[in-house]
Amino acid sequence: MQFINLKRIGSLVLLAAALTVAGCTEDQETPTPDGPQNETPTPEPDPDPEPEPAPELKFEWTNAPEEGQPLFVVPDTKVELTYTAENVTAVEAGSLPAGWSVEVVGAESRIELTATAEAATLATLTVTATGDGEEQEPIVQRIDLYCLNAFDDPRGAFVLNEGNMTTENGSLTYITPEGYVLPDAYKTVNGTELGNVAQDMAICDGKIYVISQNGNQNAVGSSFENDGLLVVMDARTLRKTSSFTNDDLSTLDWPSHIAVLDEQHIYIRDNAGIYRLDATTGALTLVSGSEGAPKSRFVTMNGKVYTYKSGLFSKILAISPESDAIESISLPAYGVSCDINEVIGIQGADDGRMWVLSFGSGKTAFNKFNLETRKVIQRQISFKPTTGSSGVAFAARGNDLYYADGMTIYHLPFDESESLDAASGLEAEEWMVDPSALDSNAGQSYNGLGVHPVTGCVYMNTIKSYALYAQNQIWCFDFAVSSDTPAAKYENSTRFPAGFYFPAVQ
Repeated sequence: MQFINLKRIGSLVLLAAALTVAGCTEDQETPTPDGPQNETPTPEPDPDPEPEPAPELKFEWTNAPEEGQPLFVVPDTKVELTYTAENVTAVEAGSLPAGWSVEVVGAESRIELTATAEAATLATLTVTATGDGEEQEPIVQRIDLYCLNAFDDPRGAFVLNEGNMTTENGSLTYITPEGYVLPDAYKTVNGTELGNVAQDMAICDGKIYVISQNGNQNAVGSSFENDGLLVVMDARTLRKTSSFTNDDLSTLDWPSHIAVLDEQHIYIRDNAGIYRLDATTGALTLVSGSEGAPKSRFVTMNGKVYTYKSGLFSKILAISPESDAIESISLPAYGVSCDINEVIGIQGADDGRMWVLSFGSGKTAFNKFNLETRKVIQRQISFKPTTGSSGVAFAARGNDLYYADGMTIYHLPFDESESLDAASGLEAEEWMVDPSALDSNAGQSYNGLGVHPVTGCVYMNTIKSYALYAQNQIWCFDFAVSSDTPAAKYENSTRFPAGFYFPAVQ
Protein backbone atom coordinates (compact mmCIF):
# COMPACT_ATOMS: atom_id res chain seq x y z
CA MET A 1 0.00 0.00 0.00
CA GLN A 2 1.27 3.24 -1.00
CA PHE A 3 0.83 6.34 1.13
CA ILE A 4 0.26 9.86 -0.24
CA ASN A 5 2.42 12.50 1.37
CA LEU A 6 -0.11 15.26 1.88
CA LYS A 7 2.43 17.64 3.20
CA ARG A 8 4.50 17.35 0.04
CA ILE A 9 1.43 17.69 -2.17
CA GLY A 10 0.43 20.85 -0.34
CA SER A 11 3.82 22.37 -0.92
CA LEU A 12 3.66 21.60 -4.59
CA VAL A 13 0.24 23.17 -4.89
CA LEU A 14 1.38 26.31 -3.18
CA LEU A 15 4.42 26.45 -5.45
CA ALA A 16 2.29 26.02 -8.59
CA ALA A 17 -0.10 28.68 -7.43
CA ALA A 18 2.73 31.06 -6.83
CA LEU A 19 4.17 30.41 -10.26
CA THR A 20 0.78 30.93 -11.85
CA VAL A 21 0.34 34.24 -10.11
CA ALA A 22 3.80 35.30 -11.08
CA GLY A 23 3.17 34.43 -14.73
CA CYS A 24 -0.02 36.40 -14.77
CA THR A 25 1.55 39.52 -13.25
CA GLU A 26 5.07 39.64 -14.69
CA ASP A 27 3.97 42.20 -17.34
CA GLN A 28 2.13 44.39 -14.87
CA GLU A 29 3.69 47.49 -13.27
CA THR A 30 4.97 47.12 -9.83
CA PRO A 31 3.20 49.58 -7.57
CA THR A 32 5.28 52.18 -5.80
CA PRO A 33 4.32 54.59 -3.08
CA ASP A 34 4.20 57.43 -5.68
CA GLY A 35 2.46 55.60 -8.50
CA PRO A 36 3.43 53.26 -11.32
CA GLN A 37 7.05 52.17 -11.36
CA ASN A 38 7.97 53.44 -14.96
CA GLU A 39 6.14 56.88 -14.82
CA THR A 40 8.50 60.00 -14.99
CA PRO A 41 8.47 61.74 -11.65
CA THR A 42 7.09 65.32 -11.61
CA PRO A 43 10.04 67.76 -11.15
CA GLU A 44 10.12 69.91 -8.10
CA PRO A 45 9.33 73.64 -8.86
CA ASP A 46 12.39 75.95 -9.17
CA PRO A 47 12.41 78.12 -6.07
CA ASP A 48 14.09 80.97 -8.10
CA PRO A 49 12.65 80.88 -11.67
CA GLU A 50 14.12 83.15 -14.45
CA PRO A 51 11.69 86.08 -15.09
CA GLU A 52 10.14 86.54 -18.52
CA PRO A 53 12.05 89.29 -20.47
CA ALA A 54 10.32 92.68 -20.40
CA PRO A 55 8.85 93.85 -23.74
CA GLU A 56 11.17 96.17 -25.68
CA LEU A 57 10.44 99.89 -25.47
CA LYS A 58 10.15 101.80 -28.73
CA PHE A 59 9.83 105.59 -29.19
CA GLU A 60 10.34 107.42 -32.50
CA TRP A 61 9.55 110.90 -33.79
CA THR A 62 7.41 111.13 -36.91
CA ASN A 63 8.02 114.82 -37.73
CA ALA A 64 11.32 115.78 -36.11
CA PRO A 65 13.55 118.33 -37.89
CA GLU A 66 16.40 117.13 -40.09
CA GLU A 67 19.60 116.12 -38.38
CA GLY A 68 21.65 119.18 -37.46
CA GLN A 69 18.65 121.51 -37.65
CA PRO A 70 16.60 122.78 -34.70
CA LEU A 71 12.83 122.91 -34.49
CA PHE A 72 11.93 126.49 -35.39
CA VAL A 73 9.11 128.01 -33.35
CA VAL A 74 7.39 131.29 -34.22
CA PRO A 75 6.43 133.26 -31.08
CA ASP A 76 2.85 132.70 -29.89
CA THR A 77 2.34 129.97 -32.48
CA LYS A 78 1.78 126.37 -31.39
CA VAL A 79 4.08 123.76 -32.88
CA GLU A 80 3.39 120.04 -32.57
CA LEU A 81 5.82 117.14 -32.45
CA THR A 82 4.31 113.70 -33.05
CA TYR A 83 5.67 110.29 -32.23
CA THR A 84 5.01 106.55 -32.22
CA ALA A 85 5.57 104.40 -29.14
CA GLU A 86 5.35 100.72 -28.17
CA ASN A 87 5.26 99.24 -24.66
CA VAL A 88 5.57 102.76 -23.26
CA THR A 89 3.49 103.64 -20.23
CA ALA A 90 4.60 107.25 -19.73
CA VAL A 91 6.09 110.09 -21.82
CA GLU A 92 7.44 113.07 -19.90
CA ALA A 93 8.98 116.35 -21.08
CA GLY A 94 11.69 118.12 -19.13
CA SER A 95 11.47 121.74 -18.08
CA LEU A 96 12.29 124.55 -20.53
CA PRO A 97 13.65 128.08 -20.02
CA ALA A 98 11.38 131.01 -19.20
CA GLY A 99 9.09 131.94 -22.06
CA TRP A 100 8.82 128.37 -23.33
CA SER A 101 5.96 125.97 -22.55
CA VAL A 102 5.50 122.29 -23.35
CA GLU A 103 2.59 119.87 -22.95
CA VAL A 104 2.56 116.13 -23.60
CA VAL A 105 -0.74 114.86 -25.03
CA GLY A 106 -0.03 111.15 -24.56
CA ALA A 107 -3.43 109.95 -25.69
CA GLU A 108 -2.78 111.46 -29.11
CA SER A 109 0.99 110.78 -29.24
CA ARG A 110 1.97 114.41 -29.63
CA ILE A 111 3.79 117.19 -27.81
CA GLU A 112 2.73 120.83 -28.02
CA LEU A 113 5.31 123.63 -27.84
CA THR A 114 4.91 127.40 -27.67
CA ALA A 115 7.23 130.33 -26.99
CA THR A 116 6.73 133.99 -26.29
CA ALA A 117 8.50 136.86 -28.02
CA GLU A 118 10.65 137.21 -24.88
CA ALA A 119 11.67 133.54 -24.74
CA ALA A 120 15.31 132.52 -24.87
CA THR A 121 16.25 132.03 -28.51
CA LEU A 122 17.84 128.62 -27.92
CA ALA A 123 16.48 125.78 -25.80
CA THR A 124 16.61 121.98 -25.70
CA LEU A 125 13.56 119.76 -25.27
CA THR A 126 14.26 116.52 -23.37
CA VAL A 127 11.64 113.77 -23.60
CA THR A 128 11.76 110.55 -21.55
CA ALA A 129 9.70 107.47 -22.44
CA THR A 130 9.36 104.76 -19.76
CA GLY A 131 7.71 101.34 -19.41
CA ASP A 132 6.17 99.56 -16.40
CA GLY A 133 9.15 97.30 -15.65
CA GLU A 134 12.05 98.31 -13.45
CA GLU A 135 14.46 96.48 -15.73
CA GLN A 136 13.35 98.51 -18.82
CA GLU A 137 15.86 101.20 -19.69
CA PRO A 138 14.04 104.50 -20.37
CA ILE A 139 14.42 106.09 -23.81
CA VAL A 140 15.62 109.69 -23.73
CA GLN A 141 15.30 111.94 -26.82
CA ARG A 142 16.51 115.53 -27.22
CA ILE A 143 15.54 118.13 -29.81
CA ASP A 144 17.08 121.59 -30.11
CA LEU A 145 14.56 124.43 -30.24
CA TYR A 146 14.95 127.84 -31.86
CA CYS A 147 12.57 130.71 -31.15
CA LEU A 148 12.20 132.97 -34.18
CA ASN A 149 11.79 136.09 -32.11
CA ALA A 150 14.51 138.20 -33.75
CA PHE A 151 15.83 138.48 -37.31
CA ASP A 152 17.80 141.70 -36.79
CA ASP A 153 20.94 140.26 -35.22
CA PRO A 154 23.78 141.85 -37.24
CA ARG A 155 25.54 138.46 -37.41
CA GLY A 156 22.69 136.93 -39.42
CA ALA A 157 22.27 136.89 -43.21
CA PHE A 158 19.45 136.82 -45.76
CA VAL A 159 19.21 135.39 -49.26
CA LEU A 160 16.30 136.76 -51.29
CA ASN A 161 14.97 134.23 -53.81
CA GLU A 162 13.21 134.99 -57.08
CA GLY A 163 11.51 131.61 -57.33
CA ASN A 164 10.75 130.00 -60.65
CA MET A 165 8.95 132.74 -62.59
CA THR A 166 6.34 130.40 -64.05
CA THR A 167 5.56 128.27 -60.99
CA GLU A 168 6.75 129.82 -57.72
CA ASN A 169 6.54 132.87 -55.52
CA GLY A 170 9.57 134.60 -54.08
CA SER A 171 10.99 133.60 -50.70
CA LEU A 172 13.43 134.81 -48.08
CA THR A 173 16.09 132.43 -46.76
CA TYR A 174 17.53 133.29 -43.35
CA ILE A 175 20.89 132.09 -41.99
CA THR A 176 20.95 132.51 -38.21
CA PRO A 177 24.05 133.75 -36.35
CA GLU A 178 24.51 130.14 -35.21
CA GLY A 179 24.57 128.90 -38.79
CA TYR A 180 21.11 127.32 -39.00
CA VAL A 181 19.15 127.82 -42.24
CA LEU A 182 15.46 128.66 -42.49
CA PRO A 183 14.63 128.27 -46.22
CA ASP A 184 11.56 130.57 -46.23
CA ALA A 185 11.54 132.76 -43.15
CA TYR A 186 8.82 135.09 -44.41
CA LYS A 187 6.34 132.28 -45.07
CA THR A 188 7.23 130.58 -41.77
CA VAL A 189 6.33 133.74 -39.85
CA ASN A 190 3.35 134.98 -41.88
CA GLY A 191 1.90 131.89 -43.51
CA THR A 192 1.80 133.78 -46.83
CA GLU A 193 4.39 134.36 -49.56
CA LEU A 194 6.29 137.15 -51.28
CA GLY A 195 5.51 138.17 -54.86
CA ASN A 196 6.55 136.24 -57.95
CA VAL A 197 10.19 136.87 -58.97
CA ALA A 198 11.36 138.78 -55.90
CA GLN A 199 14.13 141.06 -57.13
CA ASP A 200 15.56 143.27 -54.40
CA MET A 201 15.12 144.36 -50.81
CA ALA A 202 16.02 147.33 -48.63
CA ILE A 203 16.27 147.76 -44.86
CA CYS A 204 15.39 151.13 -43.34
CA ASP A 205 14.11 152.38 -39.96
CA GLY A 206 13.31 148.94 -38.62
CA LYS A 207 11.49 147.72 -41.73
CA ILE A 208 12.33 145.49 -44.68
CA TYR A 209 10.96 146.29 -48.14
CA VAL A 210 10.85 143.58 -50.83
CA ILE A 211 10.05 144.42 -54.44
CA SER A 212 9.11 141.70 -56.94
CA GLN A 213 9.02 141.85 -60.70
CA ASN A 214 5.60 140.30 -61.20
CA GLY A 215 3.71 140.46 -57.92
CA ASN A 216 0.63 138.27 -58.15
CA GLN A 217 0.75 137.68 -61.91
CA ASN A 218 3.68 136.19 -63.79
CA ALA A 219 5.02 137.13 -67.20
CA VAL A 220 2.67 134.77 -69.06
CA GLY A 221 -0.45 135.93 -67.20
CA SER A 222 -0.85 133.21 -64.58
CA SER A 223 -2.16 134.38 -61.22
CA PHE A 224 -0.45 133.64 -57.93
CA GLU A 225 -1.55 133.76 -54.31
CA ASN A 226 0.92 136.04 -52.52
CA ASP A 227 1.26 139.33 -50.66
CA GLY A 228 1.78 141.53 -53.70
CA LEU A 229 4.28 143.52 -55.72
CA LEU A 230 5.81 145.36 -52.75
CA VAL A 231 5.82 143.81 -49.28
CA VAL A 232 6.83 145.66 -46.11
CA MET A 233 7.68 143.77 -42.93
CA ASP A 234 9.05 144.42 -39.47
CA ALA A 235 12.83 143.95 -39.62
CA ARG A 236 12.93 142.26 -36.21
CA THR A 237 9.97 139.89 -36.45
CA LEU A 238 9.44 139.65 -40.26
CA ARG A 239 5.72 140.10 -39.68
CA LYS A 240 4.06 141.89 -42.59
CA THR A 241 3.13 145.47 -41.80
CA SER A 242 1.78 146.50 -45.21
CA SER A 243 1.78 145.55 -48.88
CA PHE A 244 1.02 146.97 -52.31
CA THR A 245 -0.67 144.92 -55.02
CA ASN A 246 -0.18 145.06 -58.78
CA ASP A 247 -3.24 147.29 -58.97
CA ASP A 248 -1.86 149.63 -56.31
CA LEU A 249 1.36 150.07 -58.32
CA SER A 250 -0.01 149.57 -61.81
CA THR A 251 2.25 152.34 -63.19
CA LEU A 252 5.33 150.19 -62.68
CA ASP A 253 6.68 148.05 -65.52
CA TRP A 254 8.78 145.12 -64.29
CA PRO A 255 10.32 146.76 -61.21
CA SER A 256 13.74 145.44 -60.29
CA HIS A 257 15.41 147.45 -57.48
CA ILE A 258 14.45 149.43 -54.42
CA ALA A 259 15.97 151.95 -52.00
CA VAL A 260 14.34 153.61 -48.99
CA LEU A 261 15.06 156.84 -47.14
CA ASP A 262 11.75 156.99 -45.26
CA GLU A 263 8.09 156.10 -45.85
CA GLN A 264 7.58 159.08 -48.15
CA HIS A 265 10.74 158.39 -50.14
CA ILE A 266 10.79 154.84 -51.45
CA TYR A 267 12.62 154.62 -54.77
CA ILE A 268 11.79 151.86 -57.25
CA ARG A 269 13.60 151.29 -60.53
CA ASP A 270 11.62 149.82 -63.46
CA ASN A 271 11.88 149.72 -67.24
CA ALA A 272 10.96 153.39 -67.55
CA GLY A 273 13.19 154.88 -64.87
CA ILE A 274 13.04 155.52 -61.13
CA TYR A 275 9.81 156.28 -59.31
CA ARG A 276 9.36 157.70 -55.85
CA LEU A 277 6.61 156.02 -53.85
CA ASP A 278 4.97 157.79 -50.95
CA ALA A 279 3.73 154.86 -48.91
CA THR A 280 1.46 157.07 -46.85
CA THR A 281 -0.58 158.08 -49.91
CA GLY A 282 0.32 155.42 -52.49
CA ALA A 283 1.39 158.11 -54.99
CA LEU A 284 4.10 157.30 -57.56
CA THR A 285 6.21 160.11 -59.02
CA LEU A 286 8.78 159.65 -61.81
CA VAL A 287 12.16 161.10 -60.83
CA SER A 288 13.19 163.56 -63.52
CA GLY A 289 16.33 162.54 -65.39
CA SER A 290 16.16 158.89 -64.25
CA GLU A 291 15.02 157.48 -67.58
CA GLY A 292 17.02 154.41 -68.54
CA ALA A 293 18.39 153.83 -65.03
CA PRO A 294 20.50 150.65 -65.00
CA LYS A 295 19.23 147.36 -63.66
CA SER A 296 21.56 147.48 -60.69
CA ARG A 297 21.30 147.86 -56.95
CA PHE A 298 21.07 151.35 -55.50
CA VAL A 299 23.53 152.72 -52.97
CA THR A 300 21.97 154.45 -49.98
CA MET A 301 24.27 156.66 -47.89
CA ASN A 302 24.78 160.25 -46.82
CA GLY A 303 20.98 160.66 -46.71
CA LYS A 304 20.74 160.14 -50.49
CA VAL A 305 20.11 157.37 -53.00
CA TYR A 306 22.66 156.75 -55.76
CA THR A 307 22.70 154.97 -59.08
CA TYR A 308 24.71 155.66 -62.24
CA LYS A 309 24.69 156.40 -65.94
CA SER A 310 27.12 154.35 -67.98
CA GLY A 311 28.70 155.49 -71.24
CA LEU A 312 31.42 157.60 -72.76
CA PHE A 313 30.77 160.24 -70.12
CA SER A 314 29.72 158.14 -67.15
CA LYS A 315 28.07 159.74 -64.14
CA ILE A 316 26.98 158.98 -60.61
CA LEU A 317 23.32 159.95 -60.19
CA ALA A 318 22.16 161.20 -56.80
CA ILE A 319 18.59 161.51 -55.55
CA SER A 320 17.84 163.49 -52.41
CA PRO A 321 14.52 163.75 -50.55
CA GLU A 322 14.36 167.46 -51.24
CA SER A 323 13.69 167.01 -54.95
CA ASP A 324 12.23 164.48 -57.37
CA ALA A 325 15.10 165.15 -59.76
CA ILE A 326 18.52 163.68 -60.52
CA GLU A 327 21.77 165.35 -59.51
CA SER A 328 24.61 164.29 -61.87
CA ILE A 329 28.18 163.82 -60.66
CA SER A 330 30.60 163.30 -63.53
CA LEU A 331 33.24 160.60 -63.39
CA PRO A 332 36.62 161.34 -65.01
CA ALA A 333 36.54 159.99 -68.54
CA TYR A 334 40.11 160.90 -69.37
CA GLY A 335 43.27 161.94 -67.58
CA VAL A 336 43.32 158.74 -65.51
CA SER A 337 45.29 155.54 -66.02
CA CYS A 338 42.17 153.50 -66.76
CA ASP A 339 39.48 155.29 -68.77
CA ILE A 340 35.96 155.17 -67.34
CA ASN A 341 33.78 154.60 -70.38
CA GLU A 342 31.50 152.04 -68.76
CA VAL A 343 30.32 151.60 -65.19
CA ILE A 344 29.87 147.96 -64.21
CA GLY A 345 28.67 148.54 -60.65
CA ILE A 346 28.82 150.83 -57.61
CA GLN A 347 28.84 150.38 -53.83
CA GLY A 348 29.24 152.67 -50.89
CA ALA A 349 32.61 152.72 -49.15
CA ASP A 350 32.88 152.72 -45.37
CA ASP A 351 34.42 156.21 -45.35
CA GLY A 352 31.63 157.90 -47.33
CA ARG A 353 33.33 157.61 -50.70
CA MET A 354 32.00 155.50 -53.57
CA TRP A 355 33.40 152.30 -55.04
CA VAL A 356 33.04 152.34 -58.81
CA LEU A 357 33.94 149.33 -60.95
CA SER A 358 34.67 150.56 -64.46
CA PHE A 359 35.86 149.53 -67.90
CA GLY A 360 37.47 151.59 -70.63
CA SER A 361 40.07 151.23 -73.39
CA GLY A 362 40.44 147.52 -72.61
CA LYS A 363 41.15 148.03 -68.90
CA THR A 364 39.02 147.17 -65.90
CA ALA A 365 39.60 149.03 -62.65
CA PHE A 366 38.26 149.68 -59.19
CA ASN A 367 37.90 153.35 -58.43
CA LYS A 368 37.54 154.88 -54.99
CA PHE A 369 35.69 158.06 -55.81
CA ASN A 370 35.20 161.13 -53.62
CA LEU A 371 31.74 162.50 -54.38
CA GLU A 372 32.64 165.98 -53.13
CA THR A 373 36.14 166.56 -54.53
CA ARG A 374 35.73 164.27 -57.59
CA LYS A 375 39.15 162.81 -56.76
CA VAL A 376 39.61 159.17 -57.78
CA ILE A 377 42.14 156.46 -56.85
CA GLN A 378 42.37 153.58 -59.32
CA ARG A 379 43.60 150.00 -59.13
CA GLN A 380 43.50 147.88 -62.27
CA ILE A 381 42.36 144.24 -62.23
CA SER A 382 42.94 141.52 -64.81
CA PHE A 383 39.42 140.91 -66.19
CA LYS A 384 35.92 142.29 -66.43
CA PRO A 385 33.87 140.65 -63.65
CA THR A 386 30.65 138.85 -64.42
CA THR A 387 27.35 140.19 -63.12
CA GLY A 388 24.02 138.46 -62.75
CA SER A 389 20.53 139.76 -63.37
CA SER A 390 20.69 141.51 -59.99
CA GLY A 391 23.50 143.74 -61.25
CA VAL A 392 25.82 142.87 -58.35
CA ALA A 393 29.34 143.02 -59.77
CA PHE A 394 31.39 142.91 -56.56
CA ALA A 395 31.28 142.97 -52.77
CA ALA A 396 33.23 145.33 -50.52
CA ARG A 397 34.15 145.44 -46.85
CA GLY A 398 36.60 148.10 -45.83
CA ASN A 399 39.28 148.10 -48.51
CA ASP A 400 38.79 144.41 -49.30
CA LEU A 401 37.09 143.92 -52.66
CA TYR A 402 35.74 140.57 -53.90
CA TYR A 403 34.61 139.79 -57.44
CA ALA A 404 34.21 136.78 -59.70
CA ASP A 405 35.15 135.49 -63.11
CA GLY A 406 32.40 132.93 -63.64
CA MET A 407 32.80 130.56 -60.69
CA THR A 408 36.19 131.83 -59.52
CA ILE A 409 36.38 134.32 -56.66
CA TYR A 410 39.15 136.94 -56.60
CA HIS A 411 40.26 139.38 -53.92
CA LEU A 412 41.83 142.80 -54.26
CA PRO A 413 43.26 144.42 -51.13
CA PHE A 414 42.85 148.01 -52.25
CA ASP A 415 45.94 150.02 -51.32
CA GLU A 416 45.31 153.78 -51.32
CA SER A 417 49.00 154.74 -51.23
CA GLU A 418 49.57 157.69 -53.55
CA SER A 419 52.99 156.32 -54.50
CA LEU A 420 51.35 153.40 -56.31
CA ASP A 421 49.97 153.55 -59.83
CA ALA A 422 46.84 151.87 -61.11
CA ALA A 423 48.74 148.85 -62.46
CA SER A 424 49.75 147.89 -58.92
CA GLY A 425 46.34 146.32 -58.60
CA LEU A 426 47.34 143.61 -61.06
CA GLU A 427 50.11 142.50 -58.73
CA ALA A 428 47.92 142.69 -55.63
CA GLU A 429 45.02 140.73 -57.13
CA GLU A 430 44.55 137.31 -55.50
CA TRP A 431 42.91 134.17 -56.84
CA MET A 432 40.89 132.72 -53.95
CA VAL A 433 38.73 129.71 -54.84
CA ASP A 434 36.63 128.02 -57.50
CA PRO A 435 33.67 126.28 -55.79
CA SER A 436 33.03 124.08 -58.84
CA ALA A 437 36.28 122.30 -58.01
CA LEU A 438 34.90 121.51 -54.55
CA ASP A 439 31.47 120.25 -55.60
CA SER A 440 30.40 118.85 -58.95
CA ASN A 441 26.86 120.07 -58.28
CA ALA A 442 28.10 123.68 -58.27
CA GLY A 443 27.50 124.16 -61.97
CA GLN A 444 27.26 127.95 -62.15
CA SER A 445 27.18 131.00 -59.91
CA TYR A 446 23.94 132.89 -59.62
CA ASN A 447 23.61 136.62 -58.97
CA GLY A 448 26.77 137.92 -57.42
CA LEU A 449 28.75 137.78 -54.21
CA GLY A 450 28.18 139.11 -50.73
CA VAL A 451 30.56 139.92 -47.91
CA HIS A 452 29.33 140.00 -44.34
CA PRO A 453 29.91 143.42 -42.76
CA VAL A 454 30.50 141.91 -39.31
CA THR A 455 32.26 138.58 -39.87
CA GLY A 456 34.03 139.39 -43.16
CA CYS A 457 32.92 136.04 -44.60
CA VAL A 458 32.37 135.97 -48.37
CA TYR A 459 29.19 134.37 -49.74
CA MET A 460 28.44 132.90 -53.17
CA ASN A 461 25.29 131.21 -54.50
CA THR A 462 25.63 128.36 -56.99
CA ILE A 463 23.14 126.14 -58.79
CA LYS A 464 23.53 122.87 -60.68
CA SER A 465 21.95 124.41 -63.79
CA TYR A 466 18.90 126.41 -64.78
CA ALA A 467 16.93 123.20 -65.21
CA LEU A 468 18.24 121.73 -61.93
CA TYR A 469 18.11 124.90 -59.85
CA ALA A 470 16.70 122.99 -56.86
CA GLN A 471 20.19 121.50 -56.49
CA ASN A 472 22.01 124.48 -55.10
CA GLN A 473 24.55 125.67 -52.56
CA ILE A 474 25.17 128.71 -50.40
CA TRP A 475 28.92 128.97 -49.89
CA CYS A 476 30.44 130.85 -46.97
CA PHE A 477 34.23 131.38 -47.02
CA ASP A 478 36.34 132.81 -44.25
CA PHE A 479 39.46 133.57 -46.26
CA ALA A 480 41.34 134.58 -43.12
CA VAL A 481 41.19 130.89 -42.16
CA SER A 482 41.18 129.01 -45.49
CA SER A 483 40.93 129.85 -49.16
CA ASP A 484 39.76 126.42 -50.30
CA THR A 485 37.68 125.03 -47.43
CA PRO A 486 34.35 126.77 -46.79
CA ALA A 487 33.50 127.90 -43.30
CA ALA A 488 29.96 126.71 -44.07
CA LYS A 489 28.02 125.27 -46.96
CA TYR A 490 24.25 125.06 -47.09
CA GLU A 491 22.58 122.66 -49.51
CA ASN A 492 19.34 123.11 -51.46
CA SER A 493 18.00 126.12 -49.53
CA THR A 494 17.51 128.66 -52.35
CA ARG A 495 15.20 129.12 -55.34
CA PHE A 496 16.99 131.21 -57.98
CA PRO A 497 18.70 133.53 -55.46
CA ALA A 498 18.55 137.26 -56.17
CA GLY A 499 21.39 138.09 -53.79
CA PHE A 500 22.65 138.49 -50.23
CA TYR A 501 21.47 141.03 -47.66
CA PHE A 502 22.61 141.65 -44.12
CA PRO A 503 20.76 143.10 -41.11
CA ALA A 504 21.69 146.69 -40.33
CA VAL A 505 24.63 147.06 -37.97
CA GLN A 506 23.40 149.01 -34.96
